[in-house]
Amino acid sequence: MTVQEILREIPQLSTRDQLMVLQAVSTALSISVLESNAPSSAERVSVADRLYGAFNPTGQEFTDEAIDHIRFEALMEKHLGAQKPCVA
Repeated sequence: MTVQEILREIPQLSTRDQLMVLQAVSTALSISVLESNAPSSAERVSVADRLYGAFNPTGQEFTDEAIDHIRFEALMEKHLGAQKPCVA
């Protein structure tokens, strides 16, 4: 069947059959697009590797104490506003 024949037949189909044709075409296109855009196995990178460093662009490793200090400062700023906390 040629494309022109298919296009002529579609309006004569029931709504259910038209939806089935639409779904089949949509599925075929989705698969085709995914296959053409899929990176080769050499180009594939895991999500963890792509996100590595996204939240720590400096690459600095923080100690537990440094993280606790950052949290403390953030909470103090949140609850006291722009005031600097008094450190004894």
